[in-house]
Amino acid sequence: MANIEREISTLLERFGFSANAAKAYLSLVNSNPATGYEVSKYSAIPRSAIYGTLTRMEKMGIVSSEGGNPKRYIPLSPSSLIEHLQNLHENQIEDLKLALDKMEMDEEAFDFWHIHGYDNLIYKMREAVNSASTLVIINAWNNEVEKLKKELKAAEARDVNIVIFSFSRIKKPIGTTISYDLDEKDLNEIWKPKVVLVVDNKLTIMGSSSQQNGRAVWTSNPAIIKIASDYIILDITLAGQRLGIDINPIVKNIMQKDEFDLDRLINQAKSDI
Repeated sequence: MANIEREISTLLERFGFSANAAKAYLSLVNSNPATGYEVSKYSAIPRSAIYGTLTRMEKMGIVSSEGGNPKRYIPLSPSSLIEHLQNLHENQIEDLKLALDKMEMDEEAFDFWHIHGYDNLIYKMREAVNSASTLVIINAWNNEVEKLKKELKAAEARDVNIVIFSFSRIKKPIGTTISYDLDEKDLNEIWKPKVVLVVDNKLTIMGSSSQQNGRAVWTSNPAIIKIASDYIILDITLAGQRLGIDINPIVKNIMQKDEFDLDRLINQAKSDI
């Protein structure tokens, strides 16, 4: 029970509860109505702090009080608290959106983000794959592919073209998968894991996928997206040569079409000589 309460307390703090407010709420859920003295006693909140905490919670709509001397406090039920927080945050997000819309900002200033930490990397990759409408190409090890499995399968069900390249063994291939089928433990002896993800040729995420100190970047910069896409295509092409696989149909489907005809320009240059 103590572990569950610690987990709930941590989650409540993420929603703006102070540590004392989280303790007071849990105490009241377990035993209510209760006086400030009783809440202080069972939650281990100092009596000097409990009444200020309960007053702030009352203003937030988290608890209500019954008149009398002393006052007795009743918390929102867990289901009512969830609804209250959901409505509160939806309203706050809408207010923030309206306020930001009034600002004049250069959107190009936000086309390059640093991603710190492995969990944040996986979150942004899932978000990117979920946004895909036509194409997902990814160069990653099995560990990261497994963490994106749900999102990749959902994208495939939306008829998104999924192409996965990996040096490691992919246990459950999705879409078109090209792999050297190497053991991750062996790879870890010589390389650090990395990831390159391109979605719809509109955004890319690439960098270290180390669980200890993963760092990556997210960008919608067209030049960097082209470099990332070509990097994956090169790995796929080399794998095709080494493994004896005809990768031409795969590469043809994922290559970005250049805005100019290079062959035509080369032939024209030759004819001008």
